[in-house]
Amino acid sequence: MRDRRIFFIIFFSIFVATLGCGIIAPAMPLYAQALGASGFWLGVIYATFSVSRVIFMPLAGRLSDLKGRKDFLITGLTIYTIISFGYIWSQSVVQLTGIRFLHGLGSAMVIPIASAIIGDISPRGKEGSMMGDFQVALFLGFGVGPLLGGVIMDAFNMSAVFYIVGVLSFFSLLCVILFLPKLKDRCVRTQDQISSFRILLTHSMFKGLLIYRFSNAVGRAVIIAFLPIFASDLQMTSSQIGILVSTNILLTSILQHGFGKVADRFHRPYLVIGGNILAALPLLLMPLATNFYQLLALGIMMGVGGGVAFPAGGALVTEVGREHGMGNVIGYINMAMNLGSIVGSVVAGCVMDLFGLPFVFIFGGIVGLLGSVGCIYWMVHGQLVKR
Repeated sequence: MRDRRIFFIIFFSIFVATLGCGIIAPAMPLYAQALGASGFWLGVIYATFSVSRVIFMPLAGRLSDLKGRKDFLITGLTIYTIISFGYIWSQSVVQLTGIRFLHGLGSAMVIPIASAIIGDISPRGKEGSMMGDFQVALFLGFGVGPLLGGVIMDAFNMSAVFYIVGVLSFFSLLCVILFLPKLKDRCVRTQDQISSFRILLTHSMFKGLLIYRFSNAVGRAVIIAFLPIFASDLQMTSSQIGILVSTNILLTSILQHGFGKVADRFHRPYLVIGGNILAALPLLLMPLATNFYQLLALGIMMGVGGGVAFPAGGALVTEVGREHGMGNVIGYINMAMNLGSIVGSVVAGCVMDLFGLPFVFIFGGIVGLLGSVGCIYWMVHGQLVKR
């Protein structure tokens, strides 16, 4: 009963927090361009959020294994709440970049810590179901958010988007403070029970998971940062842009529960590899799209790929985390994801400036396919060699 209570509190709180982050998605690239951002600076603005998470996520994850998780989650949500209003006060590209860095700091103590809590309470053999159900909150929030963000922008203005994000973050913070119990009995370990990154790199499954999260994040960063501009160039409305950004994320969310159960019954690495390939292929086709419905179909294909891969990936992370420190492992896996977001933002921004916007999507698709090859080597071949 206590575990169910913990699960639903974390699920609801993270849904509300990620809903707020998702609402920003349609506004951010257009807001940055209004402040004078080039393709390169647009990439930098998105990448700064991830740079902050790369710096702080491993530290937050490791410390949460030693000290407990609730205080980190509260601190992160407090930063979320305050910084949401900082977007409104930004008057330049540099100021907006600084706000994104601070937002990343808060994020480093929210989603990875929440994921570690779910890993702590996951029964053995049910990791796929638990992580799949939890990730519904992540993807549903990020998926519904852009749709709402586009509607809010059409009905009001960009400032209204950021005010709503602040209110949602504060509501999520109150839920955690008032209702989430202390969790030290589940997660606290001694220093020698938490593996160093060097030791983790001897684990072939861990290396495969790093490659998967990195390559997948490159593709998702390309979609979030550059699809709104591509769609805007095709004369689509803010609401249509919100739908396009939301579609693959929402579909991934819907499929989490079912494929979480599949991940508890079938070989998880194959699900990760197959899903990652399915998510990468639409990026290669995106430059050929000429209307809303073609882009929507490609988004649906990406959503199915994410729905297949993410629950299995989350279950594998939980397995490794039990052995090497749950917060520790999740912190490093999320670090890889954010490195992918940095590459997907900055390098893709340079690709846009040098070669044009269509080549941004080709770049993302190639990285996704190469990442899938790496997953095959470490998750399948590496495990066979280990045996």
